[in-house]
Amino acid sequence: MIKLDAKETMAAQAYAAYMIATSYFGSYKCVTPQMEKKTEHLYRLQSIENQYKMEDRIKALMEKQVLPQISEELLDSQVEVAFLSDGSGVRITDGLEFVLEIRQSVREIDYGKNEKRTEIALNAKIFDVEEE
Repeated sequence: MIKLDAKETMAAQAYAAYMIATSYFGSYKCVTPQMEKKTEHLYRLQSIENQYKMEDRIKALMEKQVLPQISEELLDSQVEVAFLSDGSGVRITDGLEFVLEIRQSVREIDYGKNEKRTEIALNAKIFDVEEE
């Protein structure tokens, strides 16, 4: 397994967000295919355990913060997905009125003696297109 830096870890988590969040909708189209391939590659470099952890974090975020706020009708619709240009997450929209943005922040903590830890904070925001 290759050790990823904080930015690469964030991109790998963005792929997990893409993969899990889109699974809740009827169908989707990715409008940033190059970013999809890049983030998928970084995601696949993670250990299976790390992949599951990333997926579980997104599932918890979706179930606690997102799903209670959106209609069943919207979940059945087709959405477009774009990776954020800084690699910090994804933006999902129905093209009409709904936008969901899953964004993360990453910080690396140095404990000294060659011990570092990467912390990722996830946030989900739902807003109307008019609010952009």
